[in-house]
Amino acid sequence: MRQISSHRLFKLLLCAALGVMAIPLFAQGTYPDRPIRMIVPFSAGGGTDVVARGLAKALTERLKQQVIIDNRVGAGSTIGTDIVSKAAADGYTVLFASAAHSFSPTVYAKLPYSQDDFATIAIINSTPLMLAVHPSMGVKDLQSFIALLKANPDKYSYASSGVGTTLHIAAEHLIRTAGIKAMHIPYKGEAPAMTDLLGGQVSFMVGQASTAIPYVNTGRLIGVGVTTPKRLTSLPAVPTLAEAGLPGFTAYGWNAMLVPKATPRAVIQILNKEVNAAIASPEVQKTFADLGLGPVDPTTPETASAFITAESAKWAPVIRAAGIKGE
Repeated sequence: MRQISSHRLFKLLLCAALGVMAIPLFAQGTYPDRPIRMIVPFSAGGGTDVVARGLAKALTERLKQQVIIDNRVGAGSTIGTDIVSKAAADGYTVLFASAAHSFSPTVYAKLPYSQDDFATIAIINSTPLMLAVHPSMGVKDLQSFIALLKANPDKYSYASSGVGTTLHIAAEHLIRTAGIKAMHIPYKGEAPAMTDLLGGQVSFMVGQASTAIPYVNTGRLIGVGVTTPKRLTSLPAVPTLAEAGLPGFTAYGWNAMLVPKATPRAVIQILNKEVNAAIASPEVQKTFADLGLGPVDPTTPETASAFITAESAKWAPVIRAAGIKGE
C-alpha cells in the first residue's frame, strides 16, 4: 500500500477541517440555542408593545427558547432601531418595528443607520387607528370636532407617541386634510400619551384603536372615527373618518420584524417560517382580533421588504408637506 507522507497527510487533514468549518452552523439545526432579545422601540404598555408581547409569547412556545422584550424608547423609535442595526447579526437580537421605521428616513435629516442595514423577516399585522377625544371637548362626531377646532385654531392639543411616529404622522395627515390647527405634544411612547389624554392634559389623539377601545367602551374617551376603509368589527358603532366627512381618508400602522442585514439566510428563513406560523395560530389570531388588529397574508422576507419600501415612498410627501422634522 502506498504510504502518505506526513506533509500530504497534514494537507488532507487541513482541507477536511476547513470543509467542516465551511458548513454553516445554522444548517445543523442549532438555532436558536439561547434566548432571543426582541427590541421594542416604544414604551411598555403601548399598542406596539402589547402586540410584540403577544407574538413573543407565541414564538417562545414554538422556538423552545425565551423571546425577551426589551423596550428601548425615544427619538421616534430610532434609538431602539439603532441598537439592532449595530447588534451581532446572529438572529439573537431582533427589532419589532412599526410604520415609524418607514417614516424615519424622511423625518430625520441624519440617522445613525440606514434602512439598508436591515433584513426584513415578515410583516406581522396592520394596525387600525382611531381619532379619540377627551369628553371635556364636548364633541360627539367628526363634524362637531372639526367645527370646534376651526373656531379655535391652536387652542386644543393632541398627543402622539413621539415626533415622526405613526401616531404623529397620521394626526398631521388628519389635521391637514380637515383644514384645522392644533398643538402637537409628543411623548416617549403611546402609553404615557394615553395617560395624559385620559387625564385631560391633552385633548385628542389619533392612536391605535386597540389601545383606545376599552376607554371608548367605558365612556372615558369618545371615539370619533377610525382610519380604516371599513368599520372595526370590535367597535361597529364608531364610523370611519371617510364616511364621517373626510372621503377617501385612510391611515394605518403596521408592525414587522427585522434583523441586522448580515444575519445568515438560514436564520432569516427559520424566523420567517416561525413568525408566519405564530401569526396564523388560533391564540395569536384571537389576540389580534381582541385588539382590533387587521390580519395580513403570510409574507416572505422579500415581499415584506418591498412593502416597507413602498410605505416609505407613499408617506414621504405627506411628511414633507407637514414639515415634520425629527430632533
